[in-house]
Order: sequence, then structure tokens, then C-alpha cells
Amino acid sequence: MGRRGTGTEWWSRVARLIALPLLLLGTACTSTQPIPPQVFISDLRLLDSSVFEQRFQIDLRIGNPNDFALPLDGITFDLDVNGADFASGFSNQAVTVPRLGEAVLSVTASTTLVDLVQQMVLLAERGDLTYRVHGVAYLDNLARRRAPYESIGTFRLLREQQIKGEGTQFPPLN
Repeated sequence: MGRRGTGTEWWSRVARLIALPLLLLGTACTSTQPIPPQVFISDLRLLDSSVFEQRFQIDLRIGNPNDFALPLDGITFDLDVNGADFASGFSNQAVTVPRLGEAVLSVTASTTLVDLVQQMVLLAERGDLTYRVHGVAYLDNLARRRAPYESIGTFRLLREQQIKGEGTQFPPLN
């Protein structure tokens, strides 16, 4: 007669049979963490202005360095200029950034008159400004992952002589 295992051995085998598929499923669900998107300012337009608040439409160019599409269903946005808070905004607009591609998303941002005047004075004095764009992109998937992002850049104004064309030689048109 065949040897029959004890109840404990039987439960141990059942537990192993259940654990293996669950482990494989868990590994598949926790695939590699996506590389955060690259977010840059593409355009900035004044929408309206009042004594206390200025509202801008800011177009964000979102780059996807991943080898798969990034479906986003929201984004938060903070713009620091010359090391100081300048504007902030958010959007719940959905956009899918193609794999190794880009998409443009418009957000509405607001700032105060004091912040705007302060930056205009600095811009006039220095001729350039440094900016930092940072926030969180919300990935549209079951895990509701958050992808923080940050980019830093410099915007330089043309000097007066460059605007007037002084000191710049252009070849003659033939």
C-alpha cells in the first residue's frame, strides 16, 4: 500500500503550489520603475492680470525617456525663478507621451504682482534668469504611481546692442 502523507505535508504542498504563481504575478506587477519624464517650458503667455494675481498659460514639453508609453492623467507644476517661488499650477488633463517621444501639455499657472515685479527688476539688472521647473506627473495605471520631475535652465535676454544690430555683421544678400 502506498504511503499517504500527513495533513501537514499536504498543506505544505498546497501552499507551495499557490505561492509560486503569486510570486510570479507579483514580480510581473512590480516591473521596473519608470524613469521620470523630462519637463521643460515650451511657451508662456499672459492670460489675464489683476492687482493681486497674474495668470499664465504655460506649455510644458514632456519628454519620455522610457521604452514604453507614459499615460499621464495629471501634473503639478512649480516654477522657481532666480531661486524664488514664481508661479504654480496643475492640470488634470490626460495625455499619453509616446515611448522615447514628446507631448505638449498646457497648464494654467498663477503668480502675485509682487513676485512678478521682483523678477522683472532682476531681469532688467542681470539680463538673464535661471529657472527651475519641478512637480509631479501622475501616471494613469492601476498603481497610481507618481513620477517627480525637475529641470533647470537659463533664459538670457539679448543685450541692447544685439537688439539694435550693433557689432553684428551679416553677409550681404546676393
